[in-house]
Amino acid sequence: MRTSPQMARSRSAPPSSSLLWLLVTVFLAGMSPIGAKVVSFAHNGGLKMFYDNRMYPQAVALGDEVHIVWRGYAKGYPHLITYDLQNGKFSEPRNLMIGYEDQIDPKKYRKDHHYAPVIWSDKDGYLHVLHGCHRTSGLHLISRNPRSTDAWVRGPDISESISYPQVHRIYNDRTLLYSRWSGHLGHWRYHISADGGRTWKESPRPVVDLSGEPQDGIHASHAGSYHTTAISADGKRLHVAFIWKVEDLLYNKRFGRVLHDHVQRYNLYYLWVDLPSGKGHNIAGREVELPLRKLDADDHCLVWNTAERPAAVGPSLALDKYDQPHFLLPVSKQDPYTGSFYFVSHVDGGWRKIPIADTLHPFNSSYLEPGDDGVYYASMITGRGEAVKREGMDEYGFGHRVERWISRDGGARWELERDLSPQPGLRYQGIQFISADMTSKMQDMLLFYGWQAADTPGRAFLWDGRKR
Repeated sequence: MRTSPQMARSRSAPPSSSLLWLLVTVFLAGMSPIGAKVVSFAHNGGLKMFYDNRMYPQAVALGDEVHIVWRGYAKGYPHLITYDLQNGKFSEPRNLMIGYEDQIDPKKYRKDHHYAPVIWSDKDGYLHVLHGCHRTSGLHLISRNPRSTDAWVRGPDISESISYPQVHRIYNDRTLLYSRWSGHLGHWRYHISADGGRTWKESPRPVVDLSGEPQDGIHASHAGSYHTTAISADGKRLHVAFIWKVEDLLYNKRFGRVLHDHVQRYNLYYLWVDLPSGKGHNIAGREVELPLRKLDADDHCLVWNTAERPAAVGPSLALDKYDQPHFLLPVSKQDPYTGSFYFVSHVDGGWRKIPIADTLHPFNSSYLEPGDDGVYYASMITGRGEAVKREGMDEYGFGHRVERWISRDGGARWELERDLSPQPGLRYQGIQFISADMTSKMQDMLLFYGWQAADTPGRAFLWDGRKR
């Protein structure tokens, strides 16, 4: 049963007390479809236990099982667990670093949240896990047997420098890995494997290099970017959305000061790449030169000039049945930290931006899921939160609620469908989708995590809202 418009609360109304919060949580849980549940399955998560829109997937469904990976707390090692879609039970968790301790730098795993794992399946059903990627090749593992997590072998290095791996299945049952080369000013490109991840071929040219020569765009000499990607239904079109990262100190005229590095991130851009030809295009279908530089990005691929309002974490990117892109991302308003999540879509030749829900930290994560006939679901970290950078688990912000909103008219109007927050008082972050054998995404299922305080480990949660 869906929440009616009359039941939807105001997007700015906070809970007035713990008791009210508990009552609301119980009430909304009672509206879930039969069998819907939020369950906790791991209690040893580190910072970025589940990553944001720049790294995925962290869960893949094969047959009746979902295989989930996350970054551990004390040592930052990758862990794996399996969820049975039929009986709702979890396997025993597995530490995937066992047997490979002498091949890694333990200090980097402990300190660097970018070393979080991703998981995918190839055309033959073998599972792959890649972790330890931040300007490194990382550690690539392949399951010894198809559809099994019992034993693993080390796979080949994909590239000598990978950051933010994003993995997709493309046409002809090949695997594409999109990532950034080198550091903040590095370019973004993809590698393709046609043999189940045993060999990889790099894209003929980078896709985006905002600081590439000639550096004739505005602030091009210190222009980095953060990306998220999606693949068309036929597997031949790579959709790319990204934000601009200012690498050097730059005075923000809107707020009258130099902002922290975490929020010197602005604007929203979009292009797509025809994978068979390797050619890039903007939303109008005009070909753009690759790699895309800052000048051409501003002139031909700009979705939203946020006018120095930070858009720090980048968008969730969803495709409709016509292969048209839609975005969900937080953008600040009155100050660099507090803002709103916006649904952005291309309507009548222009980009429409619709605010949905308020949020108190620019790194709060989101996931946009298309439904049928103009229906969209927006899952977001909202509610009370921390607007100031802290240490430990709090470093990249949090919210006290995990909310799922719905639009039934193509994104023009939104209402709260349900509150997914499983426990009052926890700090939440890291919404992640579940891949369905790398060909689609599981509907009515999400991952996220929560923690009690900056010095406590994260708890992983799975929402299974499938009607059964």
